[in-house]
Amino acid sequence: MDICIEEIANSEDVAAMVQVWQQVFEREMGIALPKDSAPGNISHWLARLKQSREVVGTLSVVDTSGRHELHNSLGLGFDPQARVARFTHLAVLKPFRGLNIPLAMMLEAHHRVIVPGKFDYTWLLFNVEKAANSFLSRQLGFTLLSQTFVSEYGCRCPLIRDERSPEAARAIRTAESYLERWKVEVASVPLAV
Repeated sequence: MDICIEEIANSEDVAAMVQVWQQVFEREMGIALPKDSAPGNISHWLARLKQSREVVGTLSVVDTSGRHELHNSLGLGFDPQARVARFTHLAVLKPFRGLNIPLAMMLEAHHRVIVPGKFDYTWLLFNVEKAANSFLSRQLGFTLLSQTFVSEYGCRCPLIRDERSPEAARAIRTAESYLERWKVEVASVPLAV
């Protein structure tokens, strides 16, 4: 199954993104998302099936540079001048989970937003129970912080990555290699008849 990752380009893309959010966050998780978007610059990404163009996943990247009150409230402690981006609204429709779509979206956003934007740090909030063993920690080099927060999404903790570090660059290369190997392996498996 071929997947392509694209930045939202039009109102149809926005409608498709909202449908994924409603399915994953509202119906499955019981979380009502706010109707307004986060302040600051934001880019939204879609994962689509190449052949049918069906949207199966979403990811948003928000520039939170200069939002010191937000960062301090979460114990992030970034330098005041740091360029900082937050990954949020990572969602994949249930039938398409287990296909490394979140990893592909995060890598695409890294190359098309984080690197050209010269961000110093990236961060997100993640489920405390799953954070240490998540693909974000294992494959993308995010560091789990000890702070925990109860929100409408449940118990969450921050994951951060210093984009300037050699460890972050190594994690990205390793994740890209893993994804490429996985694609080759999946392509070589014969379909069951």
